[in-house]
Amino acid sequence: MTTILIEKNIMVPMRDGVRLATDVYRLEGAPPASVLLARTPYNKEYIVAGSDTFNILRAVQAGYTVVAQDVRGRYASEGAFNPHFQETDDGLDAFAWAAAQPWSNGVVGTFGGSYLGATQWLPAREQPPALRAMAPSITFSDAYEGVAYQGGAKVLHDLRWVVANIVPAEIERRVARGEKTPESERPLDVNAALSELPLASHPFIRNYAAFYLDWLAHPTADAYWVPASPNAGYEQITAPALNISGWYDIFLWSTFQNYMGMRQRGGTEHARRNQRVIIGPWTHMNFSGSFPEREFGPSASSAALDLPGLHLRWFDRWLKDEDNGVDEEPPVTIFVMGIDEWRTEADWPLPDTQYRPYYLHSNGQANTRHGNGTLSTEPLPWRVLACPLLCR
Repeated sequence: MTTILIEKNIMVPMRDGVRLATDVYRLEGAPPASVLLARTPYNKEYIVAGSDTFNILRAVQAGYTVVAQDVRGRYASEGAFNPHFQETDDGLDAFAWAAAQPWSNGVVGTFGGSYLGATQWLPAREQPPALRAMAPSITFSDAYEGVAYQGGAKVLHDLRWVVANIVPAEIERRVARGEKTPESERPLDVNAALSELPLASHPFIRNYAAFYLDWLAHPTADAYWVPASPNAGYEQITAPALNISGWYDIFLWSTFQNYMGMRQRGGTEHARRNQRVIIGPWTHMNFSGSFPEREFGPSASSAALDLPGLHLRWFDRWLKDEDNGVDEEPPVTIFVMGIDEWRTEADWPLPDTQYRPYYLHSNGQANTRHGNGTLSTEPLPWRVLACPLLCR
């Protein structure tokens, strides 16, 4: 019988002395193995339960050592949480620590979705010597566009993330330290928090998530966002990446940008050639292909595709040097909605894509409550287009 050893809450020091809580899962008596590492702000305890995309116990049984770490300022780790901006240095230190342990052969791969994708891309820009491959899913490419702002307008999904996901755990951390907070004595009303303005003076933000004030203070895509944006450093990244997202994911565009950006600008030919992308009929956290509005069929789920198994094939190729054909397969796998079938493609955008411009039409009432604006492939006559400027 194979025994899995689990070491909990190893306090790993970062370069500034802050210690991050880290769990290790490995086979008893096994020789030093390749490491698969995930760094999370959502409590490392939940990683072992498995997910729709990755299964820790399956990975350990396949011969990997799996390391799960709470990022700085979250759950069992020390320090203050500064999303994204802290993950480059801490990620590099975590990679180096994992590679140097006696149960490690010095080779590291990374996995995880959403914020956990950022903990992979951001340190990868510094070319950590141990990092051989990544598998980021449902994650962003630009810390400004699509995360904090969209086309210059402030998004609110990041506020919901702060209030619903970040604040409660921070309150718990303070209570565990013996501090008393008003919010610890009553349920957290997320919807009420989202309805209060101005955002900058909201007590949840002011008291528990001061980093959000910095995001509000930078409403344009200025240099502030560069250290937290993977797309600012594709030229420095040398690791192959298996990118995963869904047609309904909030970071679909970002996933394609990471894939295309690395194919075009990756730091080595090896990295440019070995980018992969999988897009299913999924949302940000629903990989079932089953929704109240639409069923995409039995083949649509991550289980049917066996995403955990695809992860292991990916890591077997790049961390174990197994000649399993991963690098010879088409780089794009997409679920075609309508016919509800998977298919592979040679690249993205699809090489046979035909672009067709559409034009806005109106008789002058498109912006009214009962407007009649339409989209058409027929362009407006030049005279109509020019009239608002020339015929007043």
